[in-house]
Amino acid sequence: MVIVRHRDSGEPIAEYGVATLAGAALASAMLAYGDLNGEDARGADLRHADLCNADLSGARFDNATLTGADATLTDAVGTSFATARLDDARMQALNKRHRGPAALDFRGADMTRVTIKNSNLGDSRFANAILRRADLTRCDLSRADLTGAELTDACLAFANLSEARLDHASLVGAVLTGANLEGARLVGADLTLATLNGVNVAGADFTDTLWSKTSIARAVGLESARGLDRLRYGDPSAIDFHTLRAAMTSLPRELLDHCGLGDVDIDGLRELLRR
Repeated sequence: MVIVRHRDSGEPIAEYGVATLAGAALASAMLAYGDLNGEDARGADLRHADLCNADLSGARFDNATLTGADATLTDAVGTSFATARLDDARMQALNKRHRGPAALDFRGADMTRVTIKNSNLGDSRFANAILRRADLTRCDLSRADLTGAELTDACLAFANLSEARLDHASLVGAVLTGANLEGARLVGADLTLATLNGVNVAGADFTDTLWSKTSIARAVGLESARGLDRLRYGDPSAIDFHTLRAAMTSLPRELLDHCGLGDVDIDGLRELLRR
């Protein structure tokens, strides 16, 4: 029998007549404030379960189903959700009690429409995860591995993506307003229809990224971004004067042309900004 206890009081809150939670049928389980630290729940059915304020640190939820589950304010440092289903789950404010990298594993997980905003996800792994329309607003994703992640229409507003890896990620229609991309790698990423307003891209690597109807405005550090001379282009993109004022002299002519500036405009602006 598995007894789940309250994380603070130690009182039992749920009992299950199974030897392990791995593969267990736990749909709609009430496990708020549960102590599941280090638990093996691989392959478990936790659809619509209440895991609010639970301690999931170091637990294994690989290949589990957490569709529509609520894990708000949980501790999940070092927890693995690899290849799990987390579509429509609510996981906001993960690891807010923890200082330092959280190092979760979401590799290959289906996180379609997940709400995980305001969370500490530093050093976490999302390689090949599906994060379509996910809400990652104000998340700490510093040094996170999002290689090959599907982030179409995701909201990454004000997220900390410093030194994150976004190589070959799909950021089609993604909102990156106010995001920190300082030192991030976006090699081969798709930025079609992406919004990069108020971003910090100092030292970011844009080599081989696709710019098509991409919008960049009031950006910081574009003059020190790498790979801007090796971009791929689709439909024309847009850049504002504030960004041009800081980076005009260092931006390749091909990028400026892609953003609608002809030779006369480019030469005139460069001359104006030299004064």
